[in-house]
This record gives sequence, structure tokens and C-alpha cells, in this order.
Amino acid sequence: MNAPDVPSTPPPDGRPAFSRCKAQAQLLICGALWSVLFYLLISHFVVMGVEIKGTSMSPTLLDGDRYILFRCPYLWRSPRVGEIVVIQDPQDMELSIKRIVGLPNDLVEIRKDGVYVNNVKLPEPYLTSFAAFVSGRQPLKPIHLGPQDYFVLGDNRNRSADSRIYGPVPRKSILGLISKS
Repeated sequence: MNAPDVPSTPPPDGRPAFSRCKAQAQLLICGALWSVLFYLLISHFVVMGVEIKGTSMSPTLLDGDRYILFRCPYLWRSPRVGEIVVIQDPQDMELSIKRIVGLPNDLVEIRKDGVYVNNVKLPEPYLTSFAAFVSGRQPLKPIHLGPQDYFVLGDNRNRSADSRIYGPVPRKSILGLISKS
């Protein structure tokens, strides 16, 4: 028995099925492109995830811990002493996490009893007693920072490659702020 001929009805929107699929594909591609664009903008200007690799900031930040790098605060203000920042390491161009101890135009010196900025001993309550002791084992002659330079140190001074080795870090190499809380 033959089925009766059923008149074909046009789709509800009046377009053929191929046209609807094409429109959906275009919408999907457009959505994917916008998603990638937003991801790139947010990770470049707002926030980014970072993982601690190494012990240069222990015990403050531990190897394997993950933190959020806030990139936007430094769009409106300058970095401050004591802040933990992500820098582009001048030696290997990798990302590195350090603490700011000297600001532009400061005079930084490491003496046997600690770090001095503009001839005033820098209070460093975040250091362990061992790290504070090790800090003074390798005194550093006074360094006058330039107008765009920062002096950064790791909290684990015995295991940190920092401004004592590669010198001051230019402002453009500071990518953002790590919040420990």
C-alpha cells in the first residue's frame, strides 16, 4: 500500500534547512572567535593563573601552589614595596615571582644585618630567621635605581636568583601583582 502524498510544508521561518544550518555554523564560529578574543584580552590585561615552580619564595609561596596574577592594578598605579609580583626574568625570559624591595630612584644596599633602602633598614617580617641571616651573608654595595627600575628579591634568599644577580628590573618587565590572601 502506498502512502498518500503529503504536501511538503516549508520550514516555519521560510528558509530551507541548508540555509538554517549555515546560519547556525556562522553563529557558532562567531561565538568561538569572540570567546578567544575575550580570553586573550582578560588574560593580557586583567587576570591570569600562575603556578609556583621552585623555592625562591618559600615559605611565603610554596612550590606547586597556584595563585591569580592580577594584571590590572599596575595599569592605574605603580608597584609598591613589599608586593609580590610576577616579572619577566631578565636571565631566561621566563616568568618569575619576587618581592619588591626597592622603588625607582631608591638607593638599595644589602649589609650584614639586612636590606637597606635609602640608608634605612627594611623591615621584612615575611622572612624566616634563617633567610634574614642568609640575606646578609653576601653584602651588596649600594645600587642607585633608575627612574623606571625596581629591586626585587626572593623570600628564600639562599635559593633565589633575583636583583642581586641580574640587577634592577625595569617597570615594563613587571607583569602584575600576586595576592596571597
